[in-house]
Amino acid sequence: MKRNYTKFRIFLRRLTFREKAGILIFFLLLLISLFQTTVDIKKNRIIKEKPGFVFKKIKIIYKPIHRITDIVPVNCSHVIPIVYTKVISLDSLPVEQKKRKFIDMVLPSILIQNFELKQYRAFVHYIKKKLEEGKEILPQEQEIIGNLLEKYNADGLNELLTKLNVNPVSIVLAQAAIESGWGSSRFFVQANNLFGVWTFDKKHASKIKAKKANVYLKAYPNILESVKDYYDSINRGWAYKKFRLVRLKTDDPYLLTNHLEKYSILRGIYVQRVKNIIKSNKLHKYDNCRISPDYVYQ
Repeated sequence: MKRNYTKFRIFLRRLTFREKAGILIFFLLLLISLFQTTVDIKKNRIIKEKPGFVFKKIKIIYKPIHRITDIVPVNCSHVIPIVYTKVISLDSLPVEQKKRKFIDMVLPSILIQNFELKQYRAFVHYIKKKLEEGKEILPQEQEIIGNLLEKYNADGLNELLTKLNVNPVSIVLAQAAIESGWGSSRFFVQANNLFGVWTFDKKHASKIKAKKANVYLKAYPNILESVKDYYDSINRGWAYKKFRLVRLKTDDPYLLTNHLEKYSILRGIYVQRVKNIIKSNKLHKYDNCRISPDYVYQ
């Protein structure tokens, strides 16, 4: 052993400085390579053992409306996810055609938003189950949950699930129909504003201003953004706390509508109007519509 060590020292002494440096660099690169391989193996093991939640997405088609024929008729079982960026008034159409075209315009955006909310809701259930089973929550999962808790001002996952939910499509359609006059109001035509929402923020305001207050009609780049804002109001507003609790127990639009009295100063009259719109136009048949699977991907 001592003889071999002596030979190794003689070998090193005979090496030039460049040769010694080359050997040192070689071994450094070898160590780095081994370290990276170990990291990659560990990462691959984590991915295999903890695949994480996979969010599904929708391939949205954005489209302006210049004439009535630009509105694509919907097929309830395979709704094409078209979001209209510019609309026109439907006021000149016969009543039944106006209602039909209005639903064709608005339904895809409602379904897109419902799809997204259901995805996040499923994710929260997934995280809740992991916690119950004592499994590790990945950093990216913690970030998403943190953002959701902050957005919905929720103290925990149970409260988050109460707020992060969807309404029956029939209710959203009925409220949009009332607030926009079935797609004929100036608010809708000029600002893509389906629900008559006002704002103090000039950044998101239209040119339409209240007569006796420094408040403006809120403008949206498309119909989907108007629907999203509607849901933010329903899912986060203090006025709809009872509505959200009842929503956990039933998806019956007529029962749920009873708890929307604070949506309008008309209170009970407004509630009855929503119910009448749903019933007389058979809007409940749209509650089971879905986005075409051809436009859904991971």
